[in-house]
Amino acid sequence: MPIIATGGIGDTRGIAAALTLGASAVQIGTAFLRCPEAATNLAWADALVELEPEATMSTRAFSGRLGRAIATNYVRAAAAPGAPPAAPYPVQRALTTAMRDAAGRSRDVHRMQAWAGQAAALARAEPAGDFVLRLWREAEDLLPAA
Repeated sequence: MPIIATGGIGDTRGIAAALTLGASAVQIGTAFLRCPEAATNLAWADALVELEPEATMSTRAFSGRLGRAIATNYVRAAAAPGAPPAAPYPVQRALTTAMRDAAGRSRDVHRMQAWAGQAAALARAEPAGDFVLRLWREAEDLLPAA
């Protein structure tokens, strides 16, 4: 049965480890956010550069669906004791639309829907094609010969 490893993978060591442990493939997410093709808002992309894993948290605050985001002021306030629970999707998404749009225009990461996995600091500002080629070539060097 094919297994696709995901979560916290954004560098060659993670790829090689997952494949060595039996995964058929890996999925990389957040590591692509700084690639120019992603067109990620600069405030969001800049916040990823040195983001510690502990500076992310699971939240429903933006959409009503669970996702991992940068622990911004809004995300922390939404998780605070006594904060109202998020409305279900898509209601919560509609409720936060104006805030998210304004945050994007003003480059305010604290009100922006800034998704980020725990390995966000592995993201690099390089073209996606170059990123994938580099990761695969470097991971191949770490993998045992077939």
